[in-house]
Amino acid sequence: MSQFTLKAKRAVTREGLQGDVFVRVEDGYIAAIESEPKTRVGVYDLGECDLLPGFIDLHSDCWLETGQPRPSYRFPFADSLLVLDTQAVGWGITTHYTCVAVHDDLTKYRTIAVAEEQVETLTAMRPQLRADHRIHLRVELAGAQLNVVERLAASSAVSMLSYMDHTPGQGQYADEESWRRAQAASANATDTRLDAVLQQQRAAAHRLHDTRANLSKLADQMGLTLGSHDDDTREAIARASALGVRVAEFPVTLAAAQAACDAGILTVMGAPNALRGRSLYGSNLSAREALNAGYLGALASDYYPPALLRAVYRLAAEGLCSFEAAVALATSGPATAANLTDRGRIEVGTRADLIAVSNATGQPLVSQTWIAGAPAFPSASAGAA
Repeated sequence: MSQFTLKAKRAVTREGLQGDVFVRVEDGYIAAIESEPKTRVGVYDLGECDLLPGFIDLHSDCWLETGQPRPSYRFPFADSLLVLDTQAVGWGITTHYTCVAVHDDLTKYRTIAVAEEQVETLTAMRPQLRADHRIHLRVELAGAQLNVVERLAASSAVSMLSYMDHTPGQGQYADEESWRRAQAASANATDTRLDAVLQQQRAAAHRLHDTRANLSKLADQMGLTLGSHDDDTREAIARASALGVRVAEFPVTLAAAQAACDAGILTVMGAPNALRGRSLYGSNLSAREALNAGYLGALASDYYPPALLRAVYRLAAEGLCSFEAAVALATSGPATAANLTDRGRIEVGTRADLIAVSNATGQPLVSQTWIAGAPAFPSASAGAA
């Protein structure tokens, strides 16, 4: 039987923030949380490090960029996935929802063929990766190919499905001008190319209602967490709620975030947004504003893996919430929304997905990561500390 005990000067457990606590791990699960261990054999002192649940990242959208540091060359997906895995465990992310966009978007190098290759690669490599990697399928409503989405959703690696509508005039882009600026900046796309994309989106407008409904049915049939994206009104949230949406990603107005909370839908905002204090898109909702109003349910790394850890510590350090509340934004909050009942908390009976964080300099760094009790970072470390 594999077992060890971690001594933490400070730990965030189901009971809240606890000091001088011993967490015993047996066969990959938390077996006891004690003020004194029954034996000193196999006890590892974490020193000044905090002991936290491993982070659950519902929206990580940087796989393509990780493998394509230059527009002219893309490394094989198998190579870049290993890099992404190392980044995840190195920043305390133990359950990692990797976004795969299922539509053609040449301004961001996204195509159906690319999505198919990503799903195939992650599904095949999943057993050899350290973090628990799951696929989050993101479907652009205007370009949705439901037969492709259904085929990809059948992969054992897929756990979440969300729908997006990036048509200008609602959601993330208040008008056509802001849409054109954002699209052009992503890949220096020409006006001709943008005109073609816009025409395609508008031509599909009459199908959006049916497409949402079909995606909702598919998520229900496959047992996938369903998410909406960039909701901007109470009406958009009401529609999402009727479809069975559990996660509202990046609501762009405070009214939408409030409506989501009222409907029992988890609101997810970007950790980079929380760090910067504002959205990249003009007047869109700030994660800090949502937190201050009581409408922030979770943070996601979005396009920058280090942001999740840094945001958790920054929000607490600046007095925007308690430390344990900040930790919950990256652990128990997303776990509840994704129905992950075996993780997200330091509690007897849950998986020993744990991270030890050093914050001596005010710049938090993960010193060790365990996934189901196994050392994942540094991966060569023995047993525990």
